[in-house]
Amino acid sequence: MQEKRLIKIAGVEYNFNIFIERRNSTRVSITNHGVNIRIPRHLSRTNREKTILELTHWAAKRLQSSSLGKQKTKRYLHDDLLRTHSKIYKLQIEIRDSQKNFSKIQGNYIIFKISDKHDDEIKQKYISKQLQKLLAKHHHGELYSKIHKLNQEHFGKDINKVCWKYTKSRWGACHCTRKEIEISTKLLFAPMEILEYVIIHELAHLIEANHSKRFWNIVKSCDPNYKKKIKWLHANGNELQI
Repeated sequence: MQEKRLIKIAGVEYNFNIFIERRNSTRVSITNHGVNIRIPRHLSRTNREKTILELTHWAAKRLQSSSLGKQKTKRYLHDDLLRTHSKIYKLQIEIRDSQKNFSKIQGNYIIFKISDKHDDEIKQKYISKQLQKLLAKHHHGELYSKIHKLNQEHFGKDINKVCWKYTKSRWGACHCTRKEIEISTKLLFAPMEILEYVIIHELAHLIEANHSKRFWNIVKSCDPNYKKKIKWLHANGNELQI
């Protein structure tokens, strides 16, 4: 039996997979996709929840102090270039004597007007946060088209909503009951084939909610080279930052 839980740690959502299985001991592991907790089936419901709480607390402390829990710092400068799948943007950053900040996408430019009252750290956080919002909105149509195309080719399932979402520990999410697909904004900067793999992965959850052998067989039938895509994410995922 498997259960998924989304848990917020320092304001960031992490994917916790709870496995109840035939085993003698508990186990917790932290991966680039989240946290896996394995619990013996013979535990009572009360002891099971107590153990999950303890392991969740342990994982949270590790995430906050490990490289997985820490965002790589990216510094944005005037005239920097940002390359997505379909567009190259140039940043236009103006520091001005004003109390208000402003940002927008205009053609191939992402324009920021930032108050000189802020220190450098606050300025960089503002740029990062606005980039997430602006790019997600500007590229929503592309994501919508790509997800529905792959769904039509391989799955034929009903989908109610698709969206980009900023995440740290997972590349995507499928909310099966609501039929909603979320894809990490970090994948705007990954090769198209990597984005397509993550979309197929999440769409496959509309058929099989867990990561069973049947699930991976579904993924393989749609993307025979999916293991190479997973290796690419493990090797390069930390470089995909906003």
